[in-house]
Amino acid sequence: MMKKFGNEVLAKLKSIGNAEFLDDRSVNPVSAPFWELSFLPIGILLFRFKRFLYLSFVYALLISILAFATRSVYNCNADAVVDSFFGCSSSFAVHITFFMLRLLIVSVFLRVWYKSAVCGAPLDKGEMFVITMRDWKIFGSILIAIAMLCLPILSYYILADRVPNPDWRIESLFFAVVSAGFWLPLVALRFSSMFAFVLDGRQRPPLRLFWNRTAGNTLKILVALSLMMILNAIMFLNYDIFAAFMIKQNLAAGVIVGDLLYNMLFLLMAASFASDSIVQREALFCWYAEEE
Repeated sequence: MMKKFGNEVLAKLKSIGNAEFLDDRSVNPVSAPFWELSFLPIGILLFRFKRFLYLSFVYALLISILAFATRSVYNCNADAVVDSFFGCSSSFAVHITFFMLRLLIVSVFLRVWYKSAVCGAPLDKGEMFVITMRDWKIFGSILIAIAMLCLPILSYYILADRVPNPDWRIESLFFAVVSAGFWLPLVALRFSSMFAFVLDGRQRPPLRLFWNRTAGNTLKILVALSLMMILNAIMFLNYDIFAAFMIKQNLAAGVIVGDLLYNMLFLLMAASFASDSIVQREALFCWYAEEE
């Protein structure tokens, strides 16, 4: 029984990116399996993990070179000794520039990782360092996702610093607008599988189809995303402990190696959330269509 179960999982992993799913335009809700949404993203990461390690090392090295060039290494934010030794930048413009360039590198990494490690296509080293139109679309999608995640924080600070208005109508309108920052990200979760279409470079179905297919799956999607966030939080917590130990042993080597490892973990985090989106797309559109 376990062998049969393992074969089914392996077949689904191999089918990613190799099946057509846009022909089925049914608006009926799809009950996505909870287990697949929660744990199959981890399977995607482990399926061709050696390829992921190779790609994450290459792109993490690029990010580290960029970080040292802009004096924006990770440990600058955590250790005053590192700041005085490496001359960390205090310019807001430099940090924003580094942030944007790093996201662009992450976008290129996700496109190459998806094509090579997820879909199983041969690795074309000539495409690894070329920025394509798909990379810009991935870049824009990541910015939109970050903006949605920041909405609750923005709403919280607006509510915390607000000055109460004596007019109850204005006050009610204010709460109605600001509270949208808390529920809009939950609504956006139902469209999170759209990112997988951007990764694949295929035409996405209409937004109405996403809304109907995900009816009744919001809690499952939220649990799967929360599980991924918890796993990433555990990894970064352990990294902080390990990085602090390395810096105490040797400052220069600890910062250089630690920044590279941090960037590899950062790429792993990006790939994990992309895997979550990929599983949603396959469960709602591809595997469902095959079962039909």
